[in-house]
Amino acid sequence: MAAASLRGAHVLALTCRTPLAGPRVVVRRGLGDTVTGPPLTDFQGNLRHAKNFFTEGAGSYREFKQQCVSVRLFAFGGVTAGCALALFWDPPKSSYWRTWGLTFWPSTLMSYFSSSGKPMFLSEPAGHETDVPAIVKKVVQPDLGGAKAAPKVAPDCGAEGCAVGARPTAAPEAAPKAAPKAAPKAAKKLFKVCVCGGAGGIGQPLSMLMALDDRVGELSIFDLTIAMVPAEGVAADLSHLERPSKVKAYSLDRDDKPVDKLEECLSGCDLVLVPAGLPRKPGMTRSDLLGINAGIAKNIVEACAKHCPNAVVALIVNPVNSVVPAMGELYKKKGLDPMKIVGVTTLDVVRANKFVHEVTGAPLEEINVPVVGGHAGETILPLFSQVEAMKNVPADKLMELDKRVQDAGTEVVNAKNGKGSATLSMAYAGARLGKAVLAGLSGEQGVEEYAYVGSSITELPYFASKVTFGLNGIEKVHPLGTVSAYETERLEALKKTLQGEIEAGLQFASENSLQ
Repeated sequence: MAAASLRGAHVLALTCRTPLAGPRVVVRRGLGDTVTGPPLTDFQGNLRHAKNFFTEGAGSYREFKQQCVSVRLFAFGGVTAGCALALFWDPPKSSYWRTWGLTFWPSTLMSYFSSSGKPMFLSEPAGHETDVPAIVKKVVQPDLGGAKAAPKVAPDCGAEGCAVGARPTAAPEAAPKAAPKAAPKAAKKLFKVCVCGGAGGIGQPLSMLMALDDRVGELSIFDLTIAMVPAEGVAADLSHLERPSKVKAYSLDRDDKPVDKLEECLSGCDLVLVPAGLPRKPGMTRSDLLGINAGIAKNIVEACAKHCPNAVVALIVNPVNSVVPAMGELYKKKGLDPMKIVGVTTLDVVRANKFVHEVTGAPLEEINVPVVGGHAGETILPLFSQVEAMKNVPADKLMELDKRVQDAGTEVVNAKNGKGSATLSMAYAGARLGKAVLAGLSGEQGVEEYAYVGSSITELPYFASKVTFGLNGIEKVHPLGTVSAYETERLEALKKTLQGEIEAGLQFASENSLQ
């Protein structure tokens, strides 16, 4: 302890005995009086010592301490320079800086020649009056949200005067004015949707996609009891999704008539999606397929005509080219609007869009291929000439892509080794059309999609083209627009095939009627 005290006294004596030579001595004494070296103003000398600190090291403790002094010198200088640069690069927003910063002298000189000037340390205009007492009161007696004291009033003692000790009667405090309530937002309209065939290969994913739509408030899932998956199971599965829609299942035996059993299921529906019917089997003609599937579609359409005649009925029932005209004409015979019957051909557009993207690399959101005509084989006509991304694609490539869109369904069947068809992509396309219908019904303007409907844009009574959906369903069927010479030739050829398939549907309608 005594030795430490002597060393401290010795250092103090050395410090007091050595004359102070300004900041240099103060800085050096911070590291010890044994440090010797270049003065602080010797830039080259200090730079050399700082460099040796990182490269060569120190030969002695004295040299090491000198290197530390030089490194600290440059560190402090760098920080100071950085702060100064920051002040000029991004000046503070305080009133003090606005007064004494870069614009101080110009603003001061200008104030000598103007009649008004701003306060030195306030950011408010010169004419602003600051209520200092109010500010002080707010700091000293802050309002913590408690009850306010009743205002002092003169005692109400009448003509005889007040008795000694009488307390003044407080005037009743005026009721605070109620803040005006914001007008409640209009509730978003929710729609009831039914998927007929909702337990099938297309129906299940289609039901899920519609349940995810925020416009759907109620979803009915209908299928036959012979379905591989019960409709009740599909509904229970979908009811667990984080969506507000209520999902309910309805099942019928094969011999039950939907018109007699589906009143609760269909009543109040705005949209009915029908992915129903049998697939075409080997050896089965289109006429055979039409005889079976048109009967299935008729049973559902008959129930819709009775329980939800104003609903849009979207058919995914093959052969679409014949089934849609048959159901449209049956609706017309019933005195209902045949334009409520819509053939879902959106899958052709979806496929064409994806194929164009693969060929050109153009963004999918910028591609919308018009696909017109029908929904089978050569009746499918993509109008690539109206697609900007296809302007520089060679003619042979256009023909190849046209053929691929026509045969895309077969491409999927072959990839599944004949054990299935396009179910997932068809569900996606059906949901895309369903969402467009609901958007139009909700009042959105300019909702356009492609569909196979009653039409007058060609000599054929039914044709697939662009349509606009509105508050009542289909509001407009758009013309084809300008087509190329190749597309004109293809159009004339497909009309002949499509005409025969339409006539088959009209023949079915002439032989049947809705209950």
